[in-house]
Amino acid sequence: MLKQLSSIILGIVIFILIIITFSSVYIVDETKQVFITQFGKIVRGPINGPEKTGEKNEAGLYFRIPFIEKVHKFEKRYLEWDGDPNQVTTKDKLFIFIDTYARWRIVDAKLFFEKVQDETGAQGRLDDILDGEARIVVAANNLVEVIRSRQREVVVQETELLDDESQLKPFEDGRSALAQKVLDNAGPNLKSEFG
Repeated sequence: MLKQLSSIILGIVIFILIIITFSSVYIVDETKQVFITQFGKIVRGPINGPEKTGEKNEAGLYFRIPFIEKVHKFEKRYLEWDGDPNQVTTKDKLFIFIDTYARWRIVDAKLFFEKVQDETGAQGRLDDILDGEARIVVAANNLVEVIRSRQREVVVQETELLDDESQLKPFEDGRSALAQKVLDNAGPNLKSEFG
């Protein structure tokens, strides 16, 4: 009976030790940057991030205090954001549907973690900022500015006459310049506010 009880206790102790060992080890992938928090406060990191802190700062195997320290992983690569299609009014009072998208990455992981916690929170913030900026830029320009990217010359036979409606209307900025305007307006807010 005593031998059986000691075998059960030994099995439980070994099982607990295995759980503690596996919960204290974590792997940092080359494509991730990692922070370790203890009770919500950053105690170590970024591991594999852009800045060197004097400690080991590269991909590999790491240890943490199980159940007390929590591992937060963030992508180092570009992420995609796809906004919802929206109906917007242009300056010349025409309704169009716009579908926005962007590629983004985390530049300052510490600020990013402190402000939005994770990539899902960032996606929601990007929805508000980028969709709003796109609507503002489209609403401030005529349809021809939003659609066309470059000036074209009209090639018409000498015998044909085009009325005013058939003529290609000239524009000043074009779609590429408007897209850059959206980025210029939204960029400083995103970088300084969310990292």
